[in-house]
Formats: sequence, structure tokens, C-alpha cells
Amino acid sequence: MQFLPKTLLAATALAVLAAVPALAGPADDAIKARQACMKANGGAMGAMVPMIKGEKPYDAAVVTDALAKTEAACAGWAGWWGDDTQKGESAETWSKAEVWTDKAGFEAAGAAYGKAFGDLKATTDEAGFKAAFGAFGGTCKGCHEKFRRPKE
Repeated sequence: MQFLPKTLLAATALAVLAAVPALAGPADDAIKARQACMKANGGAMGAMVPMIKGEKPYDAAVVTDALAKTEAACAGWAGWWGDDTQKGESAETWSKAEVWTDKAGFEAAGAAYGKAFGDLKATTDEAGFKAAFGAFGGTCKGCHEKFRRPKE
């Protein structure tokens, strides 16, 4: 009979452990998705900045691949900023309150990024890439300055 309580205890422990990811909730999912998007964007910058600086030759395939990865990682962007995503239960966010208190400004920053991203994606040669990159990088910087707090 001692086997039954241990089995029941083990089954209960497994059920609790299985429920832990569910405790994270939708806010954490949105925060993690935003972070994956930003990580992909950072990866794209890491691939493209050396070309801008002349440290690596321009490579259209690298640019295309980097932007495609960012686009895929950021596809759900519009759905990740609900009022209920200001704070996660287990995921840290570096978004400032201004994302939600200045929604018009945040949406304008997002639209500027989207346009600059599209312009950069449409380039077909090194000259066009270099001409479009400055605006793209500027939208990243502008949004981070106003809407992102530093990581602690």
C-alpha cells in the first residue's frame, strides 16, 4: 500500500510541473515574441552594418536573408502590444510605459520603421542599400530612445 501514495505524489508533482508553462500567460508570450523579433532585427543589423562600414563587401543575398528572418520573426508585431502586455508574469520587458501612454507616437514610430524596412528591402544594389540603410537605422534608434528602457 505504500506504493499508492508515492505514485499519487509523483503524478501530482508531474501535473503541477506540466501546468507551470501555462502560468506564464499571454503577456509573457507577447513579450517573448517581441524579444525574438528584436533579436532577429539585431541579427540583421549585425549582418548589414559591416557592409555599411566597408568592413565587408556588399552582399545582396546576405541583406535579403537578414531582412527575411526579421520579417518572419516580426510577423505578429501588431498583436503583441495590448494593454495587458505591459508587464509579464515571468518574462522581463524593456518597453517603457510610453508605448501605451503615447500610442499615437508608438504607432507613428512603427509606421516609420515599416516604411524604412520596406525601402531597404526593395533595394537591388549597393548604392540603393547604402542610401536606404541610414533611414532604417534611424528608425530603430528613434524608437529605442523613446520607447525602450535600457536593460539592467
